[in-house]
Amino acid sequence: MIESFRRLQSWFDSPLFPNEEEKTRQAYLINLIIKAGLMLLISALVILPWLSTPGTFARFLFAVVSLSCSLLLSNVLLHRGRVREAGYFFTAVFWLVFVTITLFGEEGLTGTPFLSAIVLTPLIAGFVSGTRASVIITFLNWVLGAVLVWWELSGRIPIAAPYKPHIQYFAYVFMFSALPLLVYLWRRNFDEAVEQMRAVDLAEQEMAAYRMQNEALEEAVKIRTTDLEQSLARERHLAEQLTQALEAETQLGQLRSRIITIVSHEFRTPLSVIYSSTQLLRDYHDKLPQVRRDAAHQRVEEAVFYLNDLLKDVTLVDQAQRERLKPTFQTFAFNDLCQKLMDIIMREFNQPQRVTFNYADSVETPVQTDLVLLEQIVRNLVSNGLKYSEKTLPIQVDLWLEETQFVLAVQDQGIGVPLHEQAKIFELFYRASNVDERRGLGLGLFIVQAISKMMQGRVVLVSSGTGQGATFQVYLPLVPDLD
Repeated sequence: MIESFRRLQSWFDSPLFPNEEEKTRQAYLINLIIKAGLMLLISALVILPWLSTPGTFARFLFAVVSLSCSLLLSNVLLHRGRVREAGYFFTAVFWLVFVTITLFGEEGLTGTPFLSAIVLTPLIAGFVSGTRASVIITFLNWVLGAVLVWWELSGRIPIAAPYKPHIQYFAYVFMFSALPLLVYLWRRNFDEAVEQMRAVDLAEQEMAAYRMQNEALEEAVKIRTTDLEQSLARERHLAEQLTQALEAETQLGQLRSRIITIVSHEFRTPLSVIYSSTQLLRDYHDKLPQVRRDAAHQRVEEAVFYLNDLLKDVTLVDQAQRERLKPTFQTFAFNDLCQKLMDIIMREFNQPQRVTFNYADSVETPVQTDLVLLEQIVRNLVSNGLKYSEKTLPIQVDLWLEETQFVLAVQDQGIGVPLHEQAKIFELFYRASNVDERRGLGLGLFIVQAISKMMQGRVVLVSSGTGQGATFQVYLPLVPDLD
């Protein structure tokens, strides 16, 4: 039942046409008319017996059924990629329905069908098919009005208004001929708004390209760690760039100043390690035994990796604060998604004796998610579990489906979180009072919560207090809202 409802819902969603922005936009407008029209017609069908008389019931029922069928057929054309034909088809049927019930009634120029035709049909035609269609429909409406005037003057239908038919007709022409102009102005303003949105999208693409360049630079730092002096200069340059970038963002105010202070302090230890190890290798390389040279290389490599991870975390925090980190949802089978996550985490941490994954590998339910951001959530939670637990204690990652949600839980048996501090644990830079001297800035859980919210989910902490371990549960929708 739920799956059928989802299919029906997706059928009524506006189709997307890659690389055809104008076509996609027009399809969205027509789809909006279809959904709104169907809701109005269903409401009209329910109250039709109370709104109509025996003489008008058949005509009104014909109008409701005809318009409903035309809306459904227009939606079929829409999903087959025939957007322009869908608009023309609905415009033509919409006008013909009103013409039919007008010509087969006796209300004439004063009747609701004719008034609805001259008011609604130009607006709807312009909305779904453009200004030209609105002008054509307006002209046809005046032809229809002329026919009604002739019928009233010839006595074929009674004159219901106290005014002469031709006077009433010209009054209508004067009043409602401005509708195509209104349609033109609306569409021009709409196109201008779309152009502004396109400019914003282009700016976001440029920012994405800039971020990719930064990521490539960071990757180059990892690859070239063997050249110690160049690596040191590069890390210093990156630190200076980070400081300059943080100072340039005046709109972040106190938060940006705080980031600069804390990160600069955190850089001292790894930079000192790199500098001292580099000096040692440069001055005493030939005199040192191989074991000590390897140890110095190892210290430099660990310091560089730590600085790189720190820069990534700060970048994520900055993007989250400015709402520039947007998820890119893709569809995965549940078991494939869990396997990909497990492979990435196990390869990165390389501690199979401590980190274990539990999930039902036979479940293939589709899950829409951003694998990169989801991987960041799991990485941060597993890293915290390893950091704040004894080296012999396990870290368990459980993944399962709960109704319409994808759930992952990372459980450790470490130092836990004091009960009176659990409400603050997801705040930026906050570190619990029982973390001792372990290295960290208090960014990881803030990033986990920020990414969870961006993916329309939430994260929950379950801990009985100090020394009782902690479990972090993340709830994400199987089908996020993409509107």
